Amino acid sequence: MKALESLNYELIKAHILDPENSPLSPKHRDMLDRVISAAKVLDKNPSRKNAVALHLTKYSQISRSQAYMDMNIANKMFNTLHTFPFDFWQTWLIHDIVKNIKMCEGKDNLKYRLIIAKEHLNLLKAIGKKPDGLTDMDRNEKQEFYIIVQLDSRNYKITLDEMHKLPTLTMHAINKVLMSGLAIDEEEATRIMNS
Repeated sequence: MKALESLNYELIKAHILDPENSPLSPKHRDMLDRVISAAKVLDKNPSRKNAVALHLTKYSQISRSQAYMDMNIANKMFNTLHTFPFDFWQTWLIHDIVKNIKMCEGKDNLKYRLIIAKEHLNLLKAIGKKPDGLTDMDRNEKQEFYIIVQLDSRNYKITLDEMHKLPTLTMHAINKVLMSGLAIDEEEATRIMNS
């Protein structure tokens, strides 16, 4: 018997669209139905062990090794949400949109301008809008950040680089002082919770 994954795609498509008049043999029909079911299970449960257990509850007449084989065939034939190459697909889509825009540029015709406008909208949908409030990494590198430590009513500014260079015992002493200032009593906790 020919393997299911090596069958012509048109035969599988015809079976999915019209199972009553399927061109597949009965063995291939049963196998394809199991594999489609396995792909649906893998979509909801990416853990192969759990997916096999669920697949076996639906098809109790098959063995565990057959259930694992169905999962492998489902992975080969159908992309699940967890295995779909979204990055490749988005890159391909953006490349095609840009290619269409370049083909229409320079042509002084209303039809081509409308195509360019539509492709710009498609490009915006594919890329998405720029999120608000992106942090500027160059600005963060230029700024200096300080940790202010208060000891005996005196403030000490320590940069992050200096903090990493401090000896371990000094770090423990600073942590001890900082943590001792965080202790609050029950009245203070009640006041904070009620505010």
